[in-house]
Amino acid sequence: MSETPELIVYCRRWCGDCHRALGWLDEHNIAYTMIDVEADDVARDRAAGINGGALHTPTFELGNETCVDFRPDRLSELLGLQ
Repeated sequence: MSETPELIVYCRRWCGDCHRALGWLDEHNIAYTMIDVEADDVARDRAAGINGGALHTPTFELGNETCVDFRPDRLSELLGLQ
């Protein structure tokens, strides 16, 4: 049996879209790990790599799938909620 991949959310604490995204995940009872890219250089580089070198937050990573910016429709698709 395979494990469900962990949802990682790369954020900045001051980012309004990040706060909205985390609230949406909480409302839908979705487990996630939030990583502050301003406090973690490795995470910042990972998030920038996902975005072609530019740092955009929030950035979501679930296994091999990613989603950039808070788009509830895309997140629902990524998480299999549709």
